[in-house]
Formats: sequence, structure tokens, C-alpha cells
Amino acid sequence: MGKDPGIVLYQFAFSHYNEKVRWALDYKGLPRQDRPLLPGFHARTVAKRSGGPTTTPLLEVGGRAVHESADIIRDLEARKPTPALYPEEPEARAEVDRWIEWFDDEVGPAVRLALFHELLADAAYAARIFTSGRSGVKPALYRRVFPMLVPMLRKKMSIDEVAAGHARVTIDDAIERVSRAVQATGYLVGDRFTAADLTGASLLFPLYFPPEHEFPLPTPRSPAIEAWLARWQNAPVEPWVREMFAKYR
Repeated sequence: MGKDPGIVLYQFAFSHYNEKVRWALDYKGLPRQDRPLLPGFHARTVAKRSGGPTTTPLLEVGGRAVHESADIIRDLEARKPTPALYPEEPEARAEVDRWIEWFDDEVGPAVRLALFHELLADAAYAARIFTSGRSGVKPALYRRVFPMLVPMLRKKMSIDEVAAGHARVTIDDAIERVSRAVQATGYLVGDRFTAADLTGASLLFPLYFPPEHEFPLPTPRSPAIEAWLARWQNAPVEPWVREMFAKYR
């Protein structure tokens, strides 16, 4: 019998949903083996492991696959209850879940769509981001063929200027909602860090790319990315996102 690989994470380096799971694993002190994937060529690998779904993150633990970031965090919480990411009180736990559902279903997709709209305008830079930290033949080939994938990605993700405009409005609304919610205690639920804060900061991190994120943006940055970062600079949620990363990431 082969050696148990432990916890294996199939992921995209720059995906905010994947960052959410990386953060949860690191916060709980659970070692992981990363399996980096290339967007557009990941589906077969993930489907084989997940039994159907093709999106990341996908976690394998003891040969069992756990899909969807929220389900993964609940699984990790059951596996290692401390340090806790959920409060003990049922009402507070339910409130954490409501925040997570909103972030996952509305905010995260809007951030991804709006960011990709900017990224795909410079396919060469986008390919550098998606292959950051990787070397060898496959990443080099990916960087060469990626520009040909851009029309397919835009169509598959329904990315155009109109959709990006709607996504930016959703992000602006989320910034205001989160900023109001954390005014009292600095946290979304109660007076301590929970899975709600981890999820919110993770899914908003592409607005700022805090230094604690383990995959820095390649330099020199493209003009589109510089404009993207400038757009959200000094928004009322920025101090909270950066504080969550600085304190807990």
C-alpha cells in the first residue's frame, strides 16, 4: 500500500475561493499538498477526482473528495475544531453561514467576473498570473496558447463590459455592507474572527492583493491591473481586508 498523502488541495493559485480554503487549512495548522492546475485545462483532472464537478477548490482527505469551499471549511472544522472558525451558539453559527452564503453566491462571482474582464484584456499578463511560480514545458506552452483561449473563457464566463459593469455595482454594494457590519466590533459576527470574516476577506482580497497572500502579482504589472487596484484603493472596506490578512493569515 502506498503512503497516505494526507490533505491534497487541487487549486488555482490566484482564485479567491482557493485562497479561502488555503487560509482555513493554514489557520487550523493542517499541512497540505498543493496540486496546482491551469485554468482551461483543469476540468478532466478535477472531474475525475470529484466524481463530476469541475470547479476548484477540491480537497482530498484520506481518499475522500470534498468539493465547494464552504463544505470544505465545515469539514475542516469537524476534523479539527480548534482554533474554531464557527461560534458555539446556534444563532451565531447560523449568522456565519448566512454571510458565507452571500459572499459565495453573490460577491465572489462578481469579483471574479469584474477582475477577469480586466485581466483578459492583456492575455500575456493573465497567462503569467495563472502560471506564477511554475516552470517547465507545460506552463511555457500554456503561456503560448492562452491568448487563443481568451474568447472561449469570455463566452463561458459571460464576460463583457455590461456584465462587468453590473459586477462592479455588486462589489460597491458589498463594500458598503461589509464596512457597516464591522464597525461595531471589527468582525462580521460577534467579537472574534470566524469563517464569515475569513470568507469575506478571501473573496475581496483580489481588490487589494495583501502581502500575506502567498502568490504576489507578477511584475511589472499590466496597465489593466494597475487601474483595477487603483479603482478600489481607499474604499471603506480596505482597512478591514488588510487587517484580517495581517492578523489571521
